[in-house]
Amino acid sequence: MAGRGGDVSIEVGIEATKGMYLSKPLPYPSWSDQAVGGMSIMDLPLQDLPRDQAMLKHFVDVVTDVPPPDKTAIETAINAGTWGKDKLPTPFCLKADMELKLVTQFVVMDQSNGKVTVMKHMYSPDMKLGKEQIHQLCHGTPYTLKWQGHAMNFRKGFQWFLEQLGGWQCRQYALSHVMTCQKNRGEGSKGFHISELTEEEVDKGFAFIQEEAGNLASEWKRIQWITKNLHINAESPIYQWPVAIVEKSLHAIRTDGVLALPVEDFYLTLADVDVDVLKFAVNPMLKAMTTHAIGYWKRKMSLTSPASYREASEFDFFRGQPGRKDRPDIHDDGRLAEEPIRKMKGFTDVGCTMLTRERWGAAKFVQGQLRVFVCNDYTYTEWAERQQDTVSGTVLYMTHEQFLEVISPVFPKGTTTPHIMAVLKRANILVNVGKLMIFRRATQDEITVPCLCTGNTVNYLKPDAQTKYIRYRDSMLSKPSSFEADVEWEAAYVDALLAGKNLPRSGATIINSGAVHRLFHGEPNVSSTAAPSTPPAV
Repeated sequence: MAGRGGDVSIEVGIEATKGMYLSKPLPYPSWSDQAVGGMSIMDLPLQDLPRDQAMLKHFVDVVTDVPPPDKTAIETAINAGTWGKDKLPTPFCLKADMELKLVTQFVVMDQSNGKVTVMKHMYSPDMKLGKEQIHQLCHGTPYTLKWQGHAMNFRKGFQWFLEQLGGWQCRQYALSHVMTCQKNRGEGSKGFHISELTEEEVDKGFAFIQEEAGNLASEWKRIQWITKNLHINAESPIYQWPVAIVEKSLHAIRTDGVLALPVEDFYLTLADVDVDVLKFAVNPMLKAMTTHAIGYWKRKMSLTSPASYREASEFDFFRGQPGRKDRPDIHDDGRLAEEPIRKMKGFTDVGCTMLTRERWGAAKFVQGQLRVFVCNDYTYTEWAERQQDTVSGTVLYMTHEQFLEVISPVFPKGTTTPHIMAVLKRANILVNVGKLMIFRRATQDEITVPCLCTGNTVNYLKPDAQTKYIRYRDSMLSKPSSFEADVEWEAAYVDALLAGKNLPRSGATIINSGAVHRLFHGEPNVSSTAAPSTPPAV
């Protein structure tokens, strides 16, 4: 085919790939090294990145005047699954390190000046990327695909265009005239084989099932619907599909609908936390963490998905999708004592990936993910009752045994000391008992535990933040006008805390100035009654 200067329509590729199939990403890259083909980069259906904030999954990086690469070294590294800067030269490696799955294929073509042009096609299957993130990943000029017609037909045509470029190629997809799963059948054989369907037809069938599933509330309606669409209505997208696939799909839709889904509209930040709680308990927690699931951390990692968390009262509701480092999972309002102690130990050990076997599958919590237990189980001990009227701002210390007595209802009955200590060495624990705030840092040692006397019932939020939470609870989900500024303050606060620098002012509403003054200045406020220097006798 004679070379052309950008006047070849994508329709040529779409027509050439009619009846062909585009594979899923190959387990190993496919390599070819041949003469320059009859197409040029200008023939590819590309366009500049949009000026708006459009989010993209496919993009192309074109880099010119690149020194001839060491093909053997590059092939060896990529075959081993490595795309990092330490193994690949520029521009074959990623320009920026991101926790992001990318499927990358490239074409290298010779230039007349002895150098080469590198054209990389990158695909992000799990999330869409913004313009800023794409620029961070590209060494040269970034482009996006100029989509036309049906998406799958376009992708087949685009892959065909890449193959026609020639040169040295690393391909992650393959075009073929027969699906790999299609079986040979004799001329006289009859019946339906789902392997004969195109990917477009399969997608259309599953979309039809998902759309109709909400109308099948009763078992009787479901049986009628399956019978008509599988055996009677030849125009149905799932006509003659296997009953097992349809039944399994409907079951998956029903169960997925009751799983814990990410909450993305909870607009409270550290700026909303009461200053007593922030400095007595939250600061030590943050210093002990290696991963922080809050807005500033996501921006530093160049992740564009909104800050979120998942919440459920049982581990079973966390299945469906695995945990993520940028999204906390919260076990809330459950009965921890009813959970096996092995699950408690695994859930609190953020240094490891945890899998739990559940009734309908498994739940997965990944290494480094923030995980939180919230429950109402504690014992109002005699010691805690005697300290309720202690002067506000006093910091008392309870013994290890007294602390275990307070939290004893958390553990299953009969739990032995080694199992309890395995949880305590992994988890920071914050307990509010009336007017006492108790915080125990994660350690395997049997330590005394500090308790802050607040003078009032412990509140974790500032008064204005409590109003904000009530609005959220009442399904009033609008974003507060101060939210972006609060997130920026939160980022600056945590950065300063972890770096050991002076913390920015929070503008906090201090409910109990005496408690705060005593806690952070080590002396009583002039308007307060002096507190005892030692804990009361027990």
